[in-house]
Amino acid sequence: MEIITAIFSQINALGATITMPIIFTILGLLIGMKFSQALKSGLMYGIGFSGLWLVLDFFMAALGEAANGISTNLGLNLTVIDAGWMLGSTMAFSSSLLPVALIGCIGINILLIFLGFVKTLNIDIWNYWIIITGGVLVYRFTGSYVIGLAAILISFVVVVKLADLFADRAWDGDFIPEGITLPHLDTITMAPVYWLVNKIIDRIPRVRDWNFSLESLQEKIGVFGEPSIMGMILGALLGVCAGFDVPGVLNLAMVSAATMVLMPKVCGILMEGLAPISEATQELASRKFKGREIRIGMDAAIGVGNPNVLILGIIIIPIMLVEAVLLPGNRMLPFADLSSMTLYILWAVITSKNNMFRALIAGTVGAAVYLLCGTFVAGVYTQAAQAACADMIPAGTNFVSSISAGNPLYSILLAICRLLGLGA
Repeated sequence: MEIITAIFSQINALGATITMPIIFTILGLLIGMKFSQALKSGLMYGIGFSGLWLVLDFFMAALGEAANGISTNLGLNLTVIDAGWMLGSTMAFSSSLLPVALIGCIGINILLIFLGFVKTLNIDIWNYWIIITGGVLVYRFTGSYVIGLAAILISFVVVVKLADLFADRAWDGDFIPEGITLPHLDTITMAPVYWLVNKIIDRIPRVRDWNFSLESLQEKIGVFGEPSIMGMILGALLGVCAGFDVPGVLNLAMVSAATMVLMPKVCGILMEGLAPISEATQELASRKFKGREIRIGMDAAIGVGNPNVLILGIIIIPIMLVEAVLLPGNRMLPFADLSSMTLYILWAVITSKNNMFRALIAGTVGAAVYLLCGTFVAGVYTQAAQAACADMIPAGTNFVSSISAGNPLYSILLAICRLLGLGA
């Protein structure tokens, strides 16, 4: 077990941009690709993924500064601080649950594929931490290692199954290539919420016919509907809301415009690496498993190259900050994870089929869910963080949580434990 923990710690230290190309190359060899093909596929994926995160980090750093400015202008003073996803990953990587959970998740994934219950092979090992963190919270609440481990395995099955169920929606909109899914817990667990919002809109006469997208806007207003121009305009408006000076507003406008142009290009490079692996996997499945389909589970970040996702990611920041003030029951101040809202609203755009009116409504509801669930888990989350990484908790903070921890699955697991009287 110590060896497995050490290996996973090294994976964490290297980061996904290094480990995933290695995993891709090995996977390519295992499914019968020539070494040169597997190496090229892994390398192209690594180049695309590195470029993706270079652009995302560039974008999110600028959005983070704007979010802080808006938060200050609103005078937000809430008792639960969003300390960011890094806190949750540290809790997972330092937990005694890690080695057993890793073996259990991989084993149950392979078993369920052979049984035909799921189609996704989740090779996004670096992001297993999100699943394990939920088990850490359950372990902290119940005091039971077994229940904590059970929560992890249940979460893994739920996440992979959801990735399968919603895969066709992501393929239809060309967010990701066919054969790829996104079993990323703190994003895919919101897909049912966004789907439900769309179903409710479908029942509202006239409103259900409203449709807005960047493509339709471009047809009406020409060049001003271009993603780069829209990004520039929205970036500038966000800078004004944040109280930036003129250079600051112009800088955010340029960063937003650049992201709209660069993101689809780096995602195109990434897809060059993904496509051969996906095709070879399907060929193997058809040949060896009687036509059974096998899908490759990847990081949700590969789906954010769509301009509608990037635009909504900008718009939702001020909306979420206003919600933090007005939403009854909320005590969480969106902070460290706020710049990553592009990821958290991804499925709002996918389930709305690029209809930006619907995506905005769904994203606004989703932001409220993240806030309320982040508040709900804050007590247990703080206890777990104090035990695992107290030095990462901001000084003078009573409670910590995160937008990532505000995914509904963590709250459902803890609510079930409370209903069953499993608290320690």
